[in-house]
Amino acid sequence: MGETIRELIMEADDERNFDLIRSVKDILDEFALTCNCPSDWRCIGAELAKEYPEDSWVYENLELYNFIDQ
Repeated sequence: MGETIRELIMEADDERNFDLIRSVKDILDEFALTCNCPSDWRCIGAELAKEYPEDSWVYENLELYNFIDQ
């Protein structure tokens, strides 16, 4: 699942596609909030927060700062 999310992010970033990046954000938020979600899916947002610079388009649009403490 992590690779699928990363591919979607790369496509959204390449095209500056706000609809797609917003959909990815919604998925990451849902993963983080769902108690019976696989743990490796719940932590994708936290992993991405470490991968992207804080001043990047992806970091800002995914609001990855919300995943730092997870």
